[in-house]
This record gives sequence, C-alpha cells and structure tokens, in this order.
Amino acid sequence: MFSLVANSFSARIGQYLGSLLVVVMTSALITALATILDRVRLSGLGHGAVRSAESLMGLVGSTSGLAALLLVANTFSLVVDQRLREFGVLRAIGATPAQVRLQLVGEALLVSLAGGLAGSILGTAGTGPALDWLVRNEVLPARPEAHFSVTGALTGPLCTAVIAVFAALTAVHRPVRMGALTSLREAEVPRRAMPTGRVISVLLMLALALAVHRRYEHRVGADDAVDGAMALGLMLLLTAWLLMPVLVRPLTVVGAGPGRMLSRYTGCLATVNAGSATRRTAAMTGPVLIAVGLSALLLCSAAAAGEVEGAQARRTASTRTAEPPGAAVRAGGVPVGIEADRQRRRNAVAVKTLMAPLIAFSGVGILNTLLLATRQRRREFAVLRLTGGTTGQLLRMLLWEALAVVITGVATAGAVVGVFLAVLSRRLTPFGVETAAALPWGQLTWVVAGCTVLGLLGVLVPARSALRTKAVRATRTAD
Repeated sequence: MFSLVANSFSARIGQYLGSLLVVVMTSALITALATILDRVRLSGLGHGAVRSAESLMGLVGSTSGLAALLLVANTFSLVVDQRLREFGVLRAIGATPAQVRLQLVGEALLVSLAGGLAGSILGTAGTGPALDWLVRNEVLPARPEAHFSVTGALTGPLCTAVIAVFAALTAVHRPVRMGALTSLREAEVPRRAMPTGRVISVLLMLALALAVHRRYEHRVGADDAVDGAMALGLMLLLTAWLLMPVLVRPLTVVGAGPGRMLSRYTGCLATVNAGSATRRTAAMTGPVLIAVGLSALLLCSAAAAGEVEGAQARRTASTRTAEPPGAAVRAGGVPVGIEADRQRRRNAVAVKTLMAPLIAFSGVGILNTLLLATRQRRREFAVLRLTGGTTGQLLRMLLWEALAVVITGVATAGAVVGVFLAVLSRRLTPFGVETAAALPWGQLTWVVAGCTVLGLLGVLVPARSALRTKAVRATRTAD
C-alpha cells in the first residue's frame, strides 16, 4: 500500500504543489508562533508581556490556521473531483472503500510531513528576526533569550498534519461511499452539487452563527460588540463557502454579464461553462471568497476597534479637562495621549501581523486552485479547437470565466461583510462610533484588485501553456 501511495503522490506532485506550499507556510508560521510563546513564558518578562504575546499569537495562529484549512480542503476537494473516474475503476477491480480512503489520506500525510518538516526548519530560523521586529514595534517589552524550543518545532508539523488529514478525509468521504458505476457516471455528469454532509455542515454553521449572535447581543461593552460581530462574520463566511456549489449557478450568470455584453460568442460560452460545471466553479471561487472575506473582516474590525479606542480616549480627555495637569496619567505614570499613541502603533502592528500570512496563503490558494482547474481542461480546449475555435477565442472565453469567478467571490464576500457591518454599526452607535467613516476603503480596494489580478493570471497563464500543445495530441492525453 505504501508503494501505491508513494507512486500516486509522485505522479501527482503538480496537483499537490500548491497545497505543499500552503503547508510549508502554515508549519513555519505555527512553529514561529509556538516558539515565541515558549520563549516569552520562560523569559520572565512578566504577566503583561505573556498575555500580550498570547493574545496576538493566538489570533494570528487561529486566523491563519482557518485560512490554511479552507485552502487545503478546497484543493483536496478539487483533486478528488478530478479523480472520480480513477476511484470508480479502483472500486470496479475490487478495491474497498477503506483502501481508497487510505490512499488519499496517505498522500495527504506525505504532503503534510514533507511540508511540515520544511516549515518547522524555516519557522525556527525565522523566530529571531520575528522577535526583533516585535520588540522594535513595542509589542514585547524586551527580547526573550534565544533557545531552541522543542514544543515549537513539533507544534508546526503536528498541526499541519491534522489539517491535511482532516481535509483529505472530508474530501474523500462522499466518493468512497459511491459504487463503482456511480463514480464513473459522476466523473462524466455530476448530479448533486451539495452532498448531504455539506448540507449538515451548513445547518451547523448557521446554528453556531445564531448562538454567537445571541451570546454577544447581551453584552454591553464596545469591545464585545467588535468581537461578537467578528465571530458572526467568520461563521457566515464559512457558511457561504459551504454553500458555494449552490450559489455559483445564479451568481455566475450575473458575474458573466460583462462578458455577454462585450463578447457575444465567447461571453455566452463562458457563462454556460461556469454555470454548468458547478463543482469546478465553486472550487475556483472558494479561494477568492476566503481571501476577500477574511481580509475585509480583519481590516474592518481593526478599523472599528481603533475608532472605539479613539472615542474612549476622547471621553477620557474631556472628563480630565477640569483636573490638574498632572492628573491625566495612568497608573503607570504614562500620559493618556502617549499611551493612546502606543496602542495605535500596537494595533497597526497587529493588523500587519495578521494580514501578511493571510495575503500569502490567499495568493497561493487562488493561483493553485485556478491552475489545477485550468490544466485539467486540456481535452476540452482541444475539442473546441478541432471544431473551429481559435486560440484568441479560447483565451477570451477563459478571461470572461475568470472575471465571473472573481465577481462571484467578491460579491459573496461583500454580502457577508455587509451583514457584519450592519450588526457592528447597530452595536457601536450608542458609543458614538461611526462605522462607515472608519472603513479602510483604500486597503479594501487593494484587496479586491489583488484578487482580481491573481484570478486572471491563475487562469490565463496555464491556459496559454496548455494551448501550445497540438489539439490532436491533447485529445489523446490521459486525464
């Protein structure tokens, strides 16, 4: 069985390359975070430094871990859909569901072990510069002593192994339950866009979102309002990701509107392709949704938190106007204005720390998913070319498809962020905070523009390479 897994993995290394990069980055990040926490705890810097490090590192780790899980699961889901014919053949010649499941889980373990070990080495090496940066930006009061952390070195590979195995088990659950003939039929004509397990997951996410909303609705603090809206936004984002196979058909019709208006033939063909291949389109839209949605939620919540702190500082300053000049200091002897400036710098550092890995993960996830989906369509491209389609027409068709995918992902993320902002604005209005005025419109524009560029490159570059192969030869190429 090991030789079968190893041969299958080596033959599909190109399919797993994007997942491998995400695993390496995730392992490096988690290793660095765990090592920093271990060093801070053992350095005796004080309870305040430990709490600050735990808060920031925990937020970075949870956000990046969620992004990595969704992106790896998205890739494995696409790989499994492309291998339904293979699984059907294996079942037809006598392979059991457990053997098919073990094969894919074994490939996921190879991905996680190779990427986890490489990431552990990179994370350990990068801990020193990361600590220097945190101290320089006043997140930590002093640099902890440098030492090798066994906990940190093991945490990264173990977490990535759990992520990869969970993603593989989730992706292969439905195919192994199908019979051989059903798998072969589904490989040609997919019938169900939403499996039962995905429907159950959607219902669970909606129940969690309702529970989170009710829990934070009874809290009165401004910080609780931001935290509650953020938690609700994350639950709704996960729900939208799970519902994407159902949403893509109506949304791509709208997203492909510019293509139909500007290019009568290739635009209409792009609309039909994107709307009929719902699983492929959903897998392509998922990374865009994750990238735009998570980035927007983090940026908007950080901006709202900054406005809350500003409103609190203004109220504090106004209440101290009539007091003696030396009274406007905190318990530690630091003036309120200086402490507020320090807190704003810490918040800016926190946002950068959160956004850096998220941008890297999202970029790799978008490019990898679109590259996989495009490369697997070489036979389709060859048939279109043999029936009279030109290279320029195919590229324009793919351009409109990519644009429809990006518009669908951005529109879905925008709906989730809209609900998040509506809840947040309602909760912060009593505190004198105007949420709309605090939104970082410039940064949000850059996020959308970056995802659009990555989406177009992820489709057009591999398509250009695939179209260089002669059409007759491409039709004989194995799937």
